[in-house]
Amino acid sequence: MGPAHAASSPLLDAQELRSDVSALTNDYIDRYQDRLTPEQERQLTQAARQARREMTTLVRVIKKAERRDTPAAWKAAYRQHERAAAMVDGRFDDVRATLESELTFVERLSAFSDYSSSMRDFQSLGVELARRAGK
Repeated sequence: MGPAHAASSPLLDAQELRSDVSALTNDYIDRYQDRLTPEQERQLTQAARQARREMTTLVRVIKKAERRDTPAAWKAAYRQHERAAAMVDGRFDDVRATLESELTFVERLSAFSDYSSSMRDFQSLGVELARRAGK
C-alpha cells in the first residue's frame, strides 16, 4: 500500500490486503503441497482459512466504520485490525514453521519478503485506522 494508495480508503486497503493475503496463502499451498505431508497440508489449509475469516471480519468492521464515520466505529475497526494483525502474524509463523524445512534458502528468503510486505501493509492500515479513531 505504498504512495499510490495514500489517498485510498481504509476499506479499499483492507479489501486489497485481504485479497493479497488470500492469494499468497493459496499460492503457498499450490506451490508446496507436493512437498508436504497430509497433516502439514491440513495445517496450512486451516491457517489460510482462518486468515481469510479474520480478514473478512476486518473488512466488514471497516465498512461499518466508513458508513458511520464516528470515533467509536473507527475505534472498533482499529481493535479488529489489531486482532487480525496478531492472528495473521501468528498464522504466518505457523505456516513458516510448517514449510521451513521443506523450502530452499532462496524460497525462505522469498517467503520472508512476502511476509514483511504483508505486515508493512497491515501496519500502514493500522496507522490510518488509529488516526481516524483519534489514537
